Amino acid sequence: MIRRSLLLLVLLTAGCAEATDKYPSLAPRPIESRPEAEVVTPVTAATPDAALDLQIAGIAVKLAKTDSDFTAAAARADAAARARGAQTTGSDQWLAAQTALADLEALQGDTLGVASDVETMVTARGEAGQPPYPALDALHDKAQAQADAEAAKVAAIRALTGDQ
Repeated sequence: MIRRSLLLLVLLTAGCAEATDKYPSLAPRPIESRPEAEVVTPVTAATPDAALDLQIAGIAVKLAKTDSDFTAAAARADAAARARGAQTTGSDQWLAAQTALADLEALQGDTLGVASDVETMVTARGEAGQPPYPALDALHDKAQAQADAEAAKVAAIRALTGDQ
């Protein structure tokens, strides 16, 4: 009987013992032993691409043409908007200014189309995992600057006619 009681007591106290692996180890984890410096991936230079250079040159010519056409139309629209009576809604001068402004906005649309095409080319290169192409990036910046300048000019002329 004593043996049974002793065995029962040993079994009951063994159930009360805690596991030694209950708490995490204080040893450094793999994430804590990695270097803290940022990994810098080298930027690969774009290799010259004759076909792309030819395409960029063609788009640059188109962009220059839209710029010269817009500049000429902007001068006409500005003169029409500054004409006497152009601020009176419904007058012949106002209608002439509105027509010139509509022509100007159509030319602005041409520039936006070219800028959009260049943006698509830049995006396609990025999606394909190709490195940036400096000539294409320069054309993109030029097209965007031209589109922004044209938008500002249209807004300025529109303000002259009293339109907002």
